[in-house]
Amino acid sequence: MQYLFIFAGGALGALLRYLLSFINSSSEIPMGTFIANLCGAFLMGYLGTLTIKYFKNNPLLKKGVTTGFLGALTTFSTFQFELVQYFEKGALLLVIIYALTSYIFGILLCYIGVRLGEKTS
Repeated sequence: MQYLFIFAGGALGALLRYLLSFINSSSEIPMGTFIANLCGAFLMGYLGTLTIKYFKNNPLLKKGVTTGFLGALTTFSTFQFELVQYFEKGALLLVIIYALTSYIFGILLCYIGVRLGEKTS
């Protein structure tokens, strides 16, 4: 049964991730991946905190949200591939900026999500 919850959440997360990939920007940074990963970091903190508290008796829902939806929404492999592509093009400053902003803001947004999740509950 847990596979069904993960599958359903994953389908929704993958669809949202696909739609975000169409975001076009004049920026060098791929905004679809950037937004997906930062939103996923915040939501993992927020929804992860809420599901632990409110759905203790329903671990299937937690798996559907975290492993399924957020696992499919966020895209660490695409992020790493983009960094390698920029590195191979010699765009080292872009690699550093993209990597650092993604990691720093991701951690910060996850932390904010956890704190908001604790206040909501």
